[in-house]
Amino acid sequence: MNILMIVSWYTPMGREKLEAGVFHYEQSMDLKAKGCNMAIYYPFDENISEDETCGEEWGLLTYRSHYEQRKVLKNQRQMKKTMARIMKEFKPDMIHAHCGGAAGFYSVPLSKKFGIPMIVTEHSPVELTGVDHFGVSYLFSKIAYKNSVTNVCVSRDSRDKLSAIYPKYPFQVIYNGIILPKYKQTHKYYRQGYINIAIVAILYDLEIKGMQHLIPAMQILKEQGIKVVLHHIGAGEYLEHYQKMAEELGVSDVVEFHGACQRHELYEIVNEMDFCVSASMFECSGVSVQEAMLLGKPVLGTNSGGVDSLVPKEAGHIVQKGSKTALAEGIVYMMEHLQEFDREWIKNYAYDAFEIGNISEKYIRLYKKVCGVTNE
Repeated sequence: MNILMIVSWYTPMGREKLEAGVFHYEQSMDLKAKGCNMAIYYPFDENISEDETCGEEWGLLTYRSHYEQRKVLKNQRQMKKTMARIMKEFKPDMIHAHCGGAAGFYSVPLSKKFGIPMIVTEHSPVELTGVDHFGVSYLFSKIAYKNSVTNVCVSRDSRDKLSAIYPKYPFQVIYNGIILPKYKQTHKYYRQGYINIAIVAILYDLEIKGMQHLIPAMQILKEQGIKVVLHHIGAGEYLEHYQKMAEELGVSDVVEFHGACQRHELYEIVNEMDFCVSASMFECSGVSVQEAMLLGKPVLGTNSGGVDSLVPKEAGHIVQKGSKTALAEGIVYMMEHLQEFDREWIKNYAYDAFEIGNISEKYIRLYKKVCGVTNE
């Protein structure tokens, strides 16, 4: 089968390293290793001056189209032109679009014009897309979901919310695939004499990741004499904002900011932790939570949607989002119940639910069903 992934975000043209869209790339490469012929099409690249490009990038056939903001018809014409080239060169059997309101919406006319089926995987939370407000985003996503053979959600929460908003269209759950963590413990990050916890969060937004509640929660715990240190992993434009908050609240000695880390370093830090935290206000899924559980780490999460539908009671504890008090109490709960969590059970659960090879097998079965392939 020839599967064309049309993605809503990806690393722009000209970058030496893969930065954005890592999930799309890793899933495509795993599917490729399992016998699917894969190509990625990124139609929203504002960095290329030509109308389109094509070539192998990081071992994967990649097409790109030039994109201009707010020029829907012009972009659609360019995409049809590029798609004609893709049909001639790659000959896709189906389109796998990622995110309904962007790649999914633009994939519909391509699917119809070239007569190939499409499916959509939705990664964006309802709270971010605004599809529950019945505006343009609602209409764009509706067009995608209506014309897709099926719509895949990356959490049960996302499926339930979208099924309520679009009751006429089919939704199912396939989690994001995660590569098994690989690392060598070359450095010690653990603060002796403390409970050590970690949050992995790129601070691209001031509110979404919940740091505005987690850092004050650390202040509550410090004032109560509870010895816990928080390790934050991730960069982002609001990193300095939260570093300053920690200083102002007098907790910079118990909140360590590690900044941007290579994946192996991230795993080294998380592997040393007693448990991990997700303080998000809303999430569609939660890759950092999945990675933590693959390392056997219990998780304290908020009822942000994606996270609480990923973490069973055997693997963690869920508290109210948007509350420093709830987070502080949740940290204390986790400290008091740490010995009750079976870390091997957590690893095994995460492997069965999230390991990228298992996820690829689910997609291959779906691809075969959509393409009418009956032979094994």
